[in-house]
Amino acid sequence: MLLVHGAWGGAWAWGFVQAELDKLGVTSTAIDLPSRERAPSTMADDAATVREALAGFAEPAVLVGHSYCGVVITEASAGNEKVKELVYVCAILPEEGQSTGSLMGEDPQPSDIGSAIRSDEEGMSILDPVGAKAILFNDVTDEQAAPIIAALGPHRLAVFGEAPTALGWKEHPSTYILTTQDKVFSPALQRRMAVNATRTVEVDAGHIPLLSRPSELAAAIAEAANR
Repeated sequence: MLLVHGAWGGAWAWGFVQAELDKLGVTSTAIDLPSRERAPSTMADDAATVREALAGFAEPAVLVGHSYCGVVITEASAGNEKVKELVYVCAILPEEGQSTGSLMGEDPQPSDIGSAIRSDEEGMSILDPVGAKAILFNDVTDEQAAPIIAALGPHRLAVFGEAPTALGWKEHPSTYILTTQDKVFSPALQRRMAVNATRTVEVDAGHIPLLSRPSELAAAIAEAANR
């Protein structure tokens, strides 16, 4: 199983989920993406990193993407025999020509996440801690959120405007994990995207169930692994 983080995160973000997966006897690997680094990169570079990681697996793996990385796993899984199933964790599940930004622009309940984003002249972005707590971590206490917010890093803004060149979800079975308290991608937007998934699992969480509902999230991911 390969776990791919969302914007402003890193492989570390899956730590609580991986601990729960270990309890369920499911082996997992989490990776970092180029778009979190200051060296120039694109969504295609993120997808290439995922494909490279999958190539190291002996058997086809469940490929899990959080948030923005729904686009990445969609691209990386296209024509890829190393993918067993896709799991979208409150993630962008794009159709042809759709990007993170374009889908957010169509959200019937638009997010305020833009007000929390701070960008620099190099095209990198970070999140304002107060905005991050209110919008991403709305379902956990300040004490729970504080160390995770402190660990958030930069992310390249341009990747949010990039659409996949191929749609891996048309080739592989998929699970969409829909978060019902989400303030980044509204439940309404997620339901619209989830229509293209094989199955949908609802979790009563905000946009970071990796922190607030790790056991439920792990159970849903493990079910895909064991199917």
